[in-house]
Amino acid sequence: MNMKNWITLGIAVLGFAPALMAQEKAKNPRIENSIRPIYDENIHYRARLWRRMDLNEKINQPFFSSNNEISKFLLEGVRAGLLTPYKNDSLSSKLTLAQFEENLKIEEQDNEAQLSDAEVAAGFGDEKKAGAATAGSDDGWGGSPSSTPKAETAPAANDGFAKPAASPQVAASYFAKELSILEIQEDAIIDKQRSRLYFDIQSLTLVVPASKTKAGFDKPIASFQYKEVYKYFKSNPNCIWYNAINEMQHKNMADAFDLRLFQARIIKKGNAGNQYLTDIYKGDKEGLLMSQMIEHQLLELENNLWEN
Repeated sequence: MNMKNWITLGIAVLGFAPALMAQEKAKNPRIENSIRPIYDENIHYRARLWRRMDLNEKINQPFFSSNNEISKFLLEGVRAGLLTPYKNDSLSSKLTLAQFEENLKIEEQDNEAQLSDAEVAAGFGDEKKAGAATAGSDDGWGGSPSSTPKAETAPAANDGFAKPAASPQVAASYFAKELSILEIQEDAIIDKQRSRLYFDIQSLTLVVPASKTKAGFDKPIASFQYKEVYKYFKSNPNCIWYNAINEMQHKNMADAFDLRLFQARIIKKGNAGNQYLTDIYKGDKEGLLMSQMIEHQLLELENNLWEN
């Protein structure tokens, strides 16, 4: 092969290289879900983090102001077809609108399930047991109910109108104000080109707190691609982060996330067992301490980049 052919081959390879690199980057789900992607060749350090944001905490209440709850806007976005709900934060399996509404339904609780063991033992919740327990006992007025003659009840006259059939009960759904937990999945990235630490949010998960569920555990409703949520917030002027100190400085919720105007403690860091910090360190207190330690370690990593 002569020199001219070698040069032609080299130009062809260089021409295809950018296209191949672009295709490879497009397949990276982390970059696809990022608002401001940082490509792998510029990443010095990356850690996948999961955070729990309690919207009832004072610092987070601007995201949960009356009639402007972030959970309300997420529900409205799904019902309007502007947001796509996913089964979990892997963002690989979509939910239909019917499945989403099903997740929002409150679990049915019968009367006996709402009674304590002592109340059930006393006969509450079972009319037959309650009737048997009171038969022949003191009625509280010095006499026995068994000695009181029962009034004969006349059969109900048929007035020609049939009773309407009982309508089936429709399961109630959670209100937006009850959906007070957000789980944030994000990447902590140190960009070696700019020598800075960035938090790249990947997804938000809407969660019913354990105090509102029948089983007593957190119940995830749906996950959302943050990139899609960000665009939805930006396009909706009603998505307001409420500034109670200066009402001239309300911000859009998308901007509030950019400015990190929230508090959300780390509950999980990427690990081989996919375990939460409380599971790894065997306790809530230990998990909280490790959460704070991870925050300090990230700050220290960024600080070390600027040392001489």
